[in-house]
Amino acid sequence: LSDFRGQPVLLNFWATWCNPCRYEMPILQAAYDALADQGLVILAVDIGEDQPTVNDFLNEYGLSFTVLLDTSQDVALRYNVRAIPTTFLIDGDGIIRMIDIGAFVDIQDVENSLQSIMPQLAGGG
Repeated sequence: LSDFRGQPVLLNFWATWCNPCRYEMPILQAAYDALADQGLVILAVDIGEDQPTVNDFLNEYGLSFTVLLDTSQDVALRYNVRAIPTTFLIDGDGIIRMIDIGAFVDIQDVENSLQSIMPQLAGGG
């Protein structure tokens, strides 16, 4: 994550077999499309699956944000992820400002949560 110092990061743990995760991915893509030009970084960490499975999912859903594999689940353990999806919102200083367990319901839900690491969103723009 140190590569993204100075940028707001949405770190999402998920898996292709998780129905709430499947529901949430197009919402995260919409948020990324809307906010990447304001510096938002989305890192989606797939837990325990192989590259072909994840690639098929990415192609099916047309996802363009960064997706990483945690095949050994070491990263999920380090972040104490107990359920998926789990999202960490990390500010530009590298401080976790919010942990959200469960799927976002819509893009407004994502934007409301992102206000904790992107204060410019608080004014509605």
